This record gives sequence, C-alpha cells and structure tokens, in this order.
Amino acid sequence: MAEGRILVIDDDQTILKMFEIALGRAGFEVLSAPDGDIGLRLFRDQKPDLAIIDIAMPGIDGYQVIERIRRLEDEIGHVPLIVLTAHEQSVMRRYAEELGVDLYLTKPVTPSEIVQHIKDLMAGQGA
Repeated sequence: MAEGRILVIDDDQTILKMFEIALGRAGFEVLSAPDGDIGLRLFRDQKPDLAIIDIAMPGIDGYQVIERIRRLEDEIGHVPLIVLTAHEQSVMRRYAEELGVDLYLTKPVTPSEIVQHIKDLMAGQGA
C-alpha cells in the first residue's frame, strides 16, 4: 500500500520525472501535472494527501493554484502544500505563507530532503 498520494505541479519535465522516481521509491503514489490547470483538475479528481507546487508556470501560476485549493478546504479538509520554487524573494515567501502554504522551499533541494519534509508534514496531519 502506498504511503500517500502526492501531487506535483511543475512545468519542468525534469523536476516531474525526478519526483516520480524519488517519491515512488519512497513508497508514495505520484500524480504529475505540467501546469496549474491540469494540477487543479488532478487535485479535485484524485484528492491527494499533499501537493508540491511551483510558483512560476504558464497560465495559472502557483499562487492561483494555492488560492483555489485553499477555497476547497471546506469540502475536502486541509491538504498540506509545499511550494518548491527558484524564487527566494522574501515578499514571495510571505505571500505564499499568507495563502496558507505549509512549507516554502527554494531549489535546489535533494530528493531525500523532499521525502523527509513530506513525511514530516503528513505525520503532522495524522496521515
């Protein structure tokens, strides 16, 4: 049985593939989305246990994805959200935190670090 279902939303195919491999090896079921629209659709349809979201994406950006996910909380409950981005500006971090992000990480991050962060967040949620 999988450790949990993780949704990764990032327009970088290399990042998506890395997560599929690393999280799959750690026992997670991985859902991948190359943009915000597909990510939101997968979120609604598959109800992941946690989502990892890039900020800078074409179309619906990561902030919009986060806002829409947080509006669904009355129906689905709280889902931990991790922002993984190349943007280190404090204003971007603060805005993501105001939107309800559980963890804000800047690239590069090793797969083992991500796996540990996911396990820590999911343990805090009782998952």
